[in-house]
Amino acid sequence: MGDSHFSNPLDRLPSPEGPMRIFLTGGTGYIGLALARRLAAAGHEVRALVRPTSNAEPLKQLGIATFTGDVADRASMREGMSGADWVIHAAATVELGGPSEPMRQANVQGSENVASLAYKLGVGRFLSVSSMAYFGGSPPDGSLADETAPFQTPFPTFYSATKHSGELAIQEWAKKGLRINTVYPSLVYGPPGKREGANAILRGFLHGRFPFLVGADRRMSWIYIDDVVSGMLQVMAKAPPGRGYLLAGDVTTLRNLVDRLCALGGVKPPRLSFPVGLARAGLVLSTPFFRLAGRRPPFSHEQLNSLERHWAFSDARAQAELDWHPRTLDEGLPPTVEFLTAP
Repeated sequence: MGDSHFSNPLDRLPSPEGPMRIFLTGGTGYIGLALARRLAAAGHEVRALVRPTSNAEPLKQLGIATFTGDVADRASMREGMSGADWVIHAAATVELGGPSEPMRQANVQGSENVASLAYKLGVGRFLSVSSMAYFGGSPPDGSLADETAPFQTPFPTFYSATKHSGELAIQEWAKKGLRINTVYPSLVYGPPGKREGANAILRGFLHGRFPFLVGADRRMSWIYIDDVVSGMLQVMAKAPPGRGYLLAGDVTTLRNLVDRLCALGGVKPPRLSFPVGLARAGLVLSTPFFRLAGRRPPFSHEQLNSLERHWAFSDARAQAELDWHPRTLDEGLPPTVEFLTAP
C-alpha cells in the first residue's frame, strides 16, 4: 500500500525538540536495521551497539555511529547510551533447538543489563522489542489472543521462555521509574533479507525444500517488516509509558499461507500433511540415522513444540491507539515473493 502506512510524527523533522539521540541494540539484525534506516532518514542521531562478530558496514553507510560491545557486557554500552533520549532494545538470539546459554545471556541477562543501565543513566524513554513468543502461543481453540491473554505455559521453546523472562526483567525497572513501552511482533516477513525473519521459511516453500507440512491447521500471525517499523515509530510518538502493543498483522492457517505463497510463486505447494505427534515419532526414529550421516534432521523437537501451538494474535489495541494499520497478506506477499524468487 502507499505512504499512508508510514505517516509518523518522528519522520517530520525538524520538530520543536529537534532530532533525538537514540541508542539501539540489535541494529545489525532484521528488524533493527530496518528501524535504523527509518530513524537515520528522519534525521535522528542513532548510536548502535554492534557485536565484534557482526557486520557494522550497513549501519556506517547510513551515517550511524557504532559502538563495539555486547548486551551481555553492561560496561560496553555506557559510552553509546550516555545522553540518549531513547533506548531501543532490539537485540535477541533466536535458534529453536539451539544451545541454551547464548539465548539466556542475550535474551535474559542482556535485557536486564540494557534496562538497568538505561535507568542508571537517566534515559528518558525505553522501547523493548519483544516477540509474540513472550506469550507462549495463543488459546488452544484457535481464537485470537490480545495483550491481556493468559500465557500458554509451559513455554514451548527455550527461546519463548527467555523472551518471557527477559521482558519480566525489563518490567522490574519500569516499577522503579524507567518509562518503558513494549512491542510484540509476530512472524515478520518481507524484503530485504532472504534468510532473515520468516523469509527463510517462505523461501524454503518457494524452492520446494519442504515436501510436506506439519501443523497445517495451526493459525499464525504474519506481519510485514515495514509495518513493524512503522508500528514502533508510532509507539515512540504516541504511546504513554507503560503500554505494550502486539504488532500482529494478518492471521491465517499454515496451509492457507503456503497455498497462497506457492500460487504467487508459480510452484506446487506440498500436498502431504502430518500431525505434530506423527512428525515427532518420525523425528525420534530418524535422528540416529541423521547423526550417522552427519546431517541435521529437517526439524527439531522445539520446532515441533512450537507447531503444536496456535500463534494467532489481535493488534486491535495498536490500530485503535496508534492510528497504525498494517497491510494484509494479500498486500504483503506479492512483493515478498518477487523478492524471494529474484535471481
